[in-house]
Amino acid sequence: MQRSIYTESNYLTYLCGSIFSTQGLWIQRMTLGWMMWDQTHSETWLGMLVFLMFFPTIFVGPLFGVMVDRINRRQAAVVTSVILALLSLLLSLLVWQELVNELMLLIFASGIGVANSAYQSIRLSLVPELVSVSNMPKAIAINAILYNTSRFIGPVIAGLLIKYESNAVALAVVSACYLPLIIVLLLLKLDNCQKAAKTQQFTFFMDIKAGLNYALNSDLIVRLLILITVSAILGRGLLEILPAAADVLYERGVEGLAWLNSAAGIGAIIAGLMLSSSSSERLLMATRLGVITSGLLLIMFSYTRSFELGLLIVGGLSFCATVCGVGTQSLIQLSVVSAFRGRVMSLWGSINIGGGALGGLLFGVLTEFMGYPFTLITMGLVSILIAYVATRCIFLPGTLSPDI
Repeated sequence: MQRSIYTESNYLTYLCGSIFSTQGLWIQRMTLGWMMWDQTHSETWLGMLVFLMFFPTIFVGPLFGVMVDRINRRQAAVVTSVILALLSLLLSLLVWQELVNELMLLIFASGIGVANSAYQSIRLSLVPELVSVSNMPKAIAINAILYNTSRFIGPVIAGLLIKYESNAVALAVVSACYLPLIIVLLLLKLDNCQKAAKTQQFTFFMDIKAGLNYALNSDLIVRLLILITVSAILGRGLLEILPAAADVLYERGVEGLAWLNSAAGIGAIIAGLMLSSSSSERLLMATRLGVITSGLLLIMFSYTRSFELGLLIVGGLSFCATVCGVGTQSLIQLSVVSAFRGRVMSLWGSINIGGGALGGLLFGVLTEFMGYPFTLITMGLVSILIAYVATRCIFLPGTLSPDI
């Protein structure tokens, strides 16, 4: 008899801690972005901050992914959570003493980026130990809804804290948000947190090379990776520099930034709910349309000066980014063989997160030196063109005709 997900005590315990830490993640992200913009009023500096917070995933994410099978996962999760809490607490104290400049923000962004990369790899391997195999899809869906709900609530909390308290208080709250997660991790009852793989020969580079070769030899996977690259760099690039857009385009300050981030969160939640029951054929069509629509929305954004319409467009961009993320991940999972699934999905994750970092930097530099209209129209057209070419005549495994 299949167990209900609500009887999985370990998973529910872990979820209670994750609710707080995920809120802290979005409070931190918005606070750091606003601080950088408030100090520099430079899209380039803001893009560099985003780049350093997420780009480390490309380099250290796969390394942590290989190492995580050779360490005690719960202990590693506790250590990385403590590091993330201490980084936020230390930055909060420095901000309180007015000792933080733009260079120090970049240094902390780098440290946070590396620590988050480690925790992401640990989390992805720890969660399967908390639920039964039959409840795994439901657990993944709940995690996605939790993440995107926090994307809606976290920026609102951050906006209120920054406006009525201070940046230092907001960062202190971020640090406190990790405490429930640390306590929960210590309370988990796991039979085996450490695998015997620890005695195996460390073949990181050979494993990564084999996974890359496998992906490149699959036409479907290559095209899907192109789509997630376009979506991450071009489709999400604007979302990474929202602190600048809120101030430059709408003159709304931190309140406008909170509204824009919340609109993005709502768009992502709607996309996740709509895709939860889609077939692979529909996912393929939705993914292609999502990237193309992102390009059209970027072009529309360049012409609007209405804040309300801007909210709708940002929500639409986030909706399309989530569609592409869920679609490409699901289709790759369906097409890849089990022996290569971890390495290929690690490649997907690096592109998805690292691409957002590159997109933030690219949009930051271009908007500052070329202006918003040129950047948005150019990136929109490039997104549409690449998505159209990359998805012509895609065949799903087992089909006789192209689905697109």
